[in-house]
Order: sequence, then structure tokens, then C-alpha cells
Amino acid sequence: MFGLTSAITLWFFASISVVTILLLVIFWQKLFRSGFSNLLLRFFLLVICQILIVSTVGISINKSNGFYSSWSELMGKATDYSGVATTLSDSKILDASILNGAQNSFDGQVIVRDIVKGEKSGISNVVYIVLPKKVVSKIKTGKPIDLRRTRIVEFLAGYPAQPEFWIRSLNISQELAAAEKANPGISLIGVIPAVNVAEKHDLECMNFPNGGVQTETWLSTDLHSYISHRLGITSTKWGLMGVSTGGWCSAMLSIKHTDLYYGAVSIAGYYRPSLAKKINQAIRQILNQEYALPKLEKAMSAKMDMLLIASKGDLFSFNETNKFLALDHPSINLQYKEIPSGGHNARVWISQIPVALDWLKV
Repeated sequence: MFGLTSAITLWFFASISVVTILLLVIFWQKLFRSGFSNLLLRFFLLVICQILIVSTVGISINKSNGFYSSWSELMGKATDYSGVATTLSDSKILDASILNGAQNSFDGQVIVRDIVKGEKSGISNVVYIVLPKKVVSKIKTGKPIDLRRTRIVEFLAGYPAQPEFWIRSLNISQELAAAEKANPGISLIGVIPAVNVAEKHDLECMNFPNGGVQTETWLSTDLHSYISHRLGITSTKWGLMGVSTGGWCSAMLSIKHTDLYYGAVSIAGYYRPSLAKKINQAIRQILNQEYALPKLEKAMSAKMDMLLIASKGDLFSFNETNKFLALDHPSINLQYKEIPSGGHNARVWISQIPVALDWLKV
């Protein structure tokens, strides 16, 4: 009932904040007494008001941006999905009964929320599948999905955002519906996995050595196998789109897995691992070497199309993007779109999603 992202929680904190402030204003004079203890009491009451206000603002921002999905995640403890996750062998092909119990969205879309255990990575976490109207119709009538007229796009959030960020803040359901209306010949299926799968640690979508978390495998090989089975289709290449850290992930995954992806879009991304200083120095060195994009590009088995989008107002991403553009890219067909202004935020990113979706349909 009082979940971190619940509207009830937000209204509760907002109401308590307003009531507390009003009571304090009304009774301030009556509370006044001479002496140090009374001064401490009034100071304590002011602090409580500040805490309630800051908490309300924080809950509102989190609800809008999908940074954390639960109180435990906010406190640095990831939700344990291992007991309820579905494996590839146990999953069922989507049918009318499953879709009827899923979430309806814009213009006949259906959003399926699965909790999946990666076959190779062993990671158990959330994946959303956004199905367009035409695909929903085919599934409900028992007809196969036409892969000649269907594209699958994987959407990757930044850190510490959850997959809900794409749905709540970036309005990806509306954007996918609008893209299908603009080009009725192509349907877009959205796959939105959890990227941040290890409590409060930013793993940069990489496979950590020495038995560490295998996020790269989860986002690439595991998801392809699971989604292909869930949709009842043969394996096909997907598009990738990511924002912020998700932009790095999109670029890196597309370069490392040319057999799984046909193109990638990086919005406000960067192009080298950005690991936290608290990570062991030896592990950081290994990962920086293994995930150096120039080195990975030399090993590519096929060419890759990539669209980079950066804003002049987002200095870190803008500078990193231009450094990457200045390198030689014999195996990547790079396109670049520069935004004249705007910082590192959802308002800027959402304006570029129609351009990115149109590019990925090619």
C-alpha cells in the first residue's frame, strides 16, 4: 500500500508535510517559551518539517523518473526475484489468455511484465515487453508474428534508473504507438529489461571477472533467447536504444554482439567504462581493457549502424561523444545528431526518441 512508487505514499507525505507546516505556523507563538530546551524543541520541529518536505520532493522525483522501485532498493538492497523468476524452459509462448491478464496501454498496445532468470547469467530480474496493436492481434488469433514487418528494440535505462523509467518518464509506449501510426508498414516491439541488477552498484552492463555479475550476458544472450521463445519466433537481430549509461551499454553491446543487433542509438551516452572508484583497482583495470571500444571494434565480425545523439549543454556526454567520433571507425557506420542546448535529463532525451525510433526502423 505504501510502496515507494505508490501515489498513496506521495499523497500521504505531501499531506503530512502541509498539515505539519500549518500546525507549526498556527501554534508557533504558543510553543514559545524562554529557555534553551524550548529553543531545541522548536528547532527540532523545524527540522521535522524540512525532512517531510524533502522526502515528499524526493518521492515525487523518484516516482516520475523511476530511479528506485522499492524502499529496499532505495536503501541499497536489490529485490530478490530468484524465488519467483521464470526460466526459459518454464516460460510459455504468449497467447490470448496471457495478454488478457496483462496491462493495456496506448492505441491497443499490451505491456507484459515478466520476471526472468537468465539461462547463462543466472540473473533474475524484471523485463517489460511492449507489444503493438498488430502484434497483439496476431497473438490473440494464434497467427505467427511477421518478422519481415516487425522490429524488436531493446531499451536500456541509465544508472540508477529502473526499467519503469522508460514507461513513466520517457513515455515509450506513446512513442512506439506514434511511430507505428507514422509508418503502418512496420511494427515495433519494445523490450525493456532491468539494467541495474546488483543492488546499488553500477556495473556498466559488463560481465565482471572471477565469477562476478554477468550483466552483459543477461542483456544480450539471455534476453534474446527468452524473448524469442516468449514470442514464438526464430532468433532475429534487434535494435538498441539507451540513454545516459544506457547509451554506453547500447554502443558496447552492439559492437560486441553483431550477431544479435542490427543497429544502436546512444542518447546522451559515453564510450568507455565509467566505473565507480570503490570497485577493486585490479578488476577496474581488467574491465577497462576488456571493454575498450577501439579494441572491440577491431574484432567485429560484421559492420554495425550506430546513431549518436548528444547535447551541447550536456558537457560530459558531448565531449565523450566528440572524442569517439574523432576515432577511426572502419566497422561502424556512424551518424551523429547534435542538440544545440539542454542538459542531462529526461526532458531533453524524450524529444529525441521519435528521431531514434524512425532511424531504427530502417
